[in-house]
Amino acid sequence: MMRRFPFMRSSLGVAIILLAACSGPKRATLTLPLEPVAYADTLPIEPPEEREVNEIKRLLVISVGGEIGYGFSLRRWIGRGHEAVNLTRFDDVVSSAWFEHRIGTGRLSPQEAARGPTTLGPDTSRTLTVVAGKAEGISPGFTIRDARGDRYLVKLDPKGNLHMASAAGVISGRLFYAAGYNTPEDYIVVFDAARLAVDPEAEITVEGEDRPMTEEDLARVLALTDSLPNGRYLALASKFVPGRPIGPFFFSGVRRDDPNDYYHHEYRRELRGLYVVSSWLNHVDMRFANTLDAYIDPPGYVRHYLIDFAATLGSGTIRPHKPREGSEFNFAFWPSVGRVLTLGFYQHGWEGVEFEEYHSSLGWFPAERFEPGSWRANWPNAAFRWVTPADGYWGAKLVAGFSDEHIRSAIKEGHLPTEEVERTLARILAIRRDKIVRYWYGKVTPIEQPEVRTLEGPEPALELAFDDLGLKERVWEAGATRYEWMLKDVYHQIEAAGRAEAGVGARQRITIPLDGLDPDLPGVAGSKATATLRIRAIRGREREGRQATVLLRWNGAAAGYSAVGLRH
Repeated sequence: MMRRFPFMRSSLGVAIILLAACSGPKRATLTLPLEPVAYADTLPIEPPEEREVNEIKRLLVISVGGEIGYGFSLRRWIGRGHEAVNLTRFDDVVSSAWFEHRIGTGRLSPQEAARGPTTLGPDTSRTLTVVAGKAEGISPGFTIRDARGDRYLVKLDPKGNLHMASAAGVISGRLFYAAGYNTPEDYIVVFDAARLAVDPEAEITVEGEDRPMTEEDLARVLALTDSLPNGRYLALASKFVPGRPIGPFFFSGVRRDDPNDYYHHEYRRELRGLYVVSSWLNHVDMRFANTLDAYIDPPGYVRHYLIDFAATLGSGTIRPHKPREGSEFNFAFWPSVGRVLTLGFYQHGWEGVEFEEYHSSLGWFPAERFEPGSWRANWPNAAFRWVTPADGYWGAKLVAGFSDEHIRSAIKEGHLPTEEVERTLARILAIRRDKIVRYWYGKVTPIEQPEVRTLEGPEPALELAFDDLGLKERVWEAGATRYEWMLKDVYHQIEAAGRAEAGVGARQRITIPLDGLDPDLPGVAGSKATATLRIRAIRGREREGRQATVLLRWNGAAAGYSAVGLRH
């Protein structure tokens, strides 16, 4: 039951803690939650069945039914502000089959970000065997097998927008990977049509039916894009991921045939934080159809991938993006009701916006008009629905990890036509990054790396040191920053509050008096906290959105505290 209802599990936990606080002993302590274990979800399991999904039916359910249901949902109000459940004690996630720490460590070089998950890439110097084709749908293309035996899905740019979808797919794939997510190996390839050979067993999908593919079919697919001036073709080649594909993952619930899939997806911090990274890269098509679970054997576990990034940046895959994309769902029930009831007088912010492509290879990708808190994917996403300020802040830290050099290096892999186009895209991504950091850092008190020590003397005091990421990223100035703090130590029966001015630099120190401290009290063992220190940053005349809480434990042998937890 607890596995199926993590919200209930967490609510019960909070209730138990509150009851303990009201009725417990005088020297109360707080039991800290057990931390997730890195890669605990990669234990060997039996192979799950491949999941087949009726895409149209599911889109109707999550868009029409989901929108109406969300509007009247009791859970919407009861669960508002419910935090993610797969958190470490310091408000982070561990590396897993879903996410690995990369850019957030501060050690990922621009060259590594540009390389992403790639290895050799397709061998275009010899014959490329076409083993399957797709002449219809959103993104026509075909599947090839190179001389090394590796398979790639080849996707073509739409006519009139050469480079647009292919560059977006490669660049965004590199950036999502650097952020920490699992992505395929995506490459820009240039090839001669003469090197393509249709396999005798190849099939193509036409009008929803599969039939043997011919050279004429291949010619018709190639005619859907523009060739380069030298007559060659440019496309995106996405390598098939390792393992056996077993269908997409959903942004809610769990995969019931995967015992490692413990946390409901809408309560996973890395999937909620994905909202922020998606908003940065304008991935409006972030839905289940662009995800993939693969069974990795050996050792035998499910790895979760994000795939297909052609509808990112300014690209809508088959055309440039339009102002509605990123602003409103494809089926926006309540805005549609508003338009009907007001006879069309009600307008959303995107309506009436005049736009034009920045360049045929970039499409439409707004910078100044971008609003991080109101960005929307094209389809409702359950994990995105429940994003809290702490989730958004976590995602913003990933985006903040990308320096201008990281961005420029990834853009180079997109093989855009000119350096001027590359500089334009880099400027847009930098502006959107900075807006995201300012917006989400302002929703919390963005402190990290808390350390404490007890100062000896006639009047004992506690010194707290921490990094203020708002100052570190130069979002705010130290001269306009101060902190409100409140210490509550139920073990020593101490309560204190005060203010402190910010010092120079990102590393801050606050001295807190400990009137009534009894240094002879024994320490507390195990997963216990004995005190909470709440901090709220004030920038100018404005308070930050939420205070941060540092959890402290008393060490009797050292007659001092240690920081054992952090929440934003």
